[in-house]
Formats: sequence, C-alpha cells, structure tokens
Amino acid sequence: MKPLPLLSLLLLLAACGPDVPNLDSPGRTIVCLGDSITSGVGAEPAQPYPGLLAEKLGVEVINAGVPGDTSEDGLARVGDVLAQDPWMVIVELGGNDILRQVPPARSEAALRQILDRLLAARVIPVLVEIEVPFRGQYADVFERIDDDYDIPIVEGTLGEILLDSDLKADPIHPNAEGQKVLAEAVADVVEPIVEARRKR
Repeated sequence: MKPLPLLSLLLLLAACGPDVPNLDSPGRTIVCLGDSITSGVGAEPAQPYPGLLAEKLGVEVINAGVPGDTSEDGLARVGDVLAQDPWMVIVELGGNDILRQVPPARSEAALRQILDRLLAARVIPVLVEIEVPFRGQYADVFERIDDDYDIPIVEGTLGEILLDSDLKADPIHPNAEGQKVLAEAVADVVEPIVEARRKR
C-alpha cells in the first residue's frame, strides 16, 4: 500500500476531530466553573466570557463563576456543577490561590481532584491556565497538569490580558474587552470539540 501524501494525511486527521476524552459524554450542557473572572467582575454591564462563548458557539453555556473562589472552593462545588448535566466543564481557578498564598501543593491537589471527578463523570474538562505575573511555583502546577492530563488547555491568554492595561478593569480582573479576548481564546480551543461532537 502506497503511503498517503502529507496533505491527504493531514486532512484525514482533521476529519477525525480533536482527540479528547469523553467526546461521547451523555451530558447536555457546557458549564464554566470559575471565580470572579468567570463570573464577570470588572466587565459590567457587558457579558463575561461564558455568555460571549454561548453567543459565538450557538449553544447554552452555564456560568458557574463565584467571586473569591479558590481551587478548593471550586472542588467543593463540583457536585453542583455535575448536577447541571454537563458534557463539558471549562475550569478557570487558581488566581485566588495565588492572591491568598495557598500552598501550591494544595492548589494542585484540588485542581487534579476536579479534573479526576469530571473525567470519571464522563465530562470533557477544559482547563484555563492561570498565567499571571509573579506566580512563581504556581507556574509549575499548570505545567505538571499539562504533562499528566490529556485534556484541552487554554494557554497564555489570561497572562496576556493581565499585562495589558487596556484589557483590565483593575489589577486582577479583565474589563469588557478583556473578556472578549478571553472568550475568543476559549472558543478557539472549544469550537473544534463542539463541532466534532455535533458530527457524532
């Protein structure tokens, strides 16, 4: 059998859709589990990124962002999130861990438990990397998770937003424009998965 030309091989791989766990999830909704960035603090009266994501994708997206939540607080709410019957959960947590100087090992343990519970529930987890100035050892947390979990990750975007004064309402929250940038970055990762699921 002759080998496929490179272009044909790439097209074939693209047609197979993204390689993510639980694409056959029986869930019905997309839920955004997060903190004040997810809830939209600083963007009022504009929509936070979950609402913008819903408009872009043409699907329902539930905003489960709670201001002040740490990774451990998010872990405590996983049961409530699963009660929403999700097939995908976008996790944006860790910023408050850094602000409150929660030991990185505790943050990592909580994030891993969140991901493990979602995967066990046949949900696709999507992790938003928390990349902020002076995060120190917290950077290693997300790098290790990226190495250990075969899941979609939205990389770099929050760091770029928080280094751009035009995209911030205050030192730690995106403004309306920043939320648009975040929504676009999340959509770039999520949209191919949504399309692959529609074709199943």
